[in-house]
Amino acid sequence: MLVTLKNDKITMTISTLGAEPQSLLFEGREYIWNGDKEFWFRRAPLLFPMIGPTKDDKIGYKGKEYKMPGNGFARDLEFSLVSNSETEAVFSLEDTENTREENYPFGFILKVTYSLLENGYKAKAEIYAKEDLYYTFGWHPAFSLDINGKGADLETYSLSFEKEEKVDRKYAKNGEFVYEKDFLVGDQIDLKRSETDKGPITLDNIQSEEVTLTSSLGEHGVTVTMGKMKTFTCWTTLNKWAQFICLEPMLSFGDTKREFDIDKMKETKLLKKGETDTYENEFIVF
Repeated sequence: MLVTLKNDKITMTISTLGAEPQSLLFEGREYIWNGDKEFWFRRAPLLFPMIGPTKDDKIGYKGKEYKMPGNGFARDLEFSLVSNSETEAVFSLEDTENTREENYPFGFILKVTYSLLENGYKAKAEIYAKEDLYYTFGWHPAFSLDINGKGADLETYSLSFEKEEKVDRKYAKNGEFVYEKDFLVGDQIDLKRSETDKGPITLDNIQSEEVTLTSSLGEHGVTVTMGKMKTFTCWTTLNKWAQFICLEPMLSFGDTKREFDIDKMKETKLLKKGETDTYENEFIVF
């Protein structure tokens, strides 16, 4: 099912499958990637309860193995529509016997709220623990490079960071991270296909609260707020001339060399029974 939100400048469409935004029209201009299956069929999935690959697409807990797709399973499940108004929609996903037996041995409720702003949207995730659980979380929206015209290739774009940064880059090669020391020194990355074709540009422990995408060919772009997130990932399909770039605030990004047991992974966070973790991020378009 599709849910549509509107204000004076924005029309946003969200699917109950994965609680995934499908379209974001701002003053008639489409900002969300169209999901062309030739390149990447997703548009703006959320990542829960895992981010990045695990060995053999499995995790362990207390001696039992569970199937865990790369980037988690929530993006492929149907959410319930809890409520919606003209400018806000609330979706919910709850554990089932199947998720507990097959994928993730914990009771949880994941509530996701999308609220329209004057110039973009706010995404809020609330994770409630029915029992002690371990997880990570992130957003994975893909933005169309065509916001600045059909000729605006990735290499006309750059990322600007709110603060001066000095951080390494990591990307997965055959499932294991390769590290590039001091990949970002300063406050800007000029995007290149030669770099995105290696894999995601993942930066841990960034200090900036905002990251902005702009192009030399036009005035349109996107600003992502990091909120409580400290890992930022930029990704597009490898070795294909896809006209999108993903801007992803996340808690962590792991590879196949991580610990097998979810409670031993340094990438996961413990959430105690009865507690709720909340993450709020804004995606501003211009």
